[in-house]
Amino acid sequence: MTAVRPEDVTSLRPIKPPSRWTGELAQAIDGTARPTASDGWPGPGTDGARAVAEAISQHLGSVHMAADVVIDEGDGYSAAWRKTCLLVTRSHIALLVMTIDD
Repeated sequence: MTAVRPEDVTSLRPIKPPSRWTGELAQAIDGTARPTASDGWPGPGTDGARAVAEAISQHLGSVHMAADVVIDEGDGYSAAWRKTCLLVTRSHIALLVMTIDD
């Protein structure tokens, strides 16, 4: 993914409280990884989201603000699935972009 220009951002939705971003990420992962699961077992999303959150906290610090971001890629790269979060810690602003290619 190349640099994101402000005009490429089509939607920005704050996630409140900020800690809820890991839950939203878990739901997105589960919806992609197990779209037809009906066995009642939790999907991989919770563990995956927890691992991502721990890695970010170790490197950037705890997340104080979070937002779900939709970026218009135009005619460029198109993924089968994409989840983008803007994460703000005490000392960093990070754009977390996760994709699944087909």
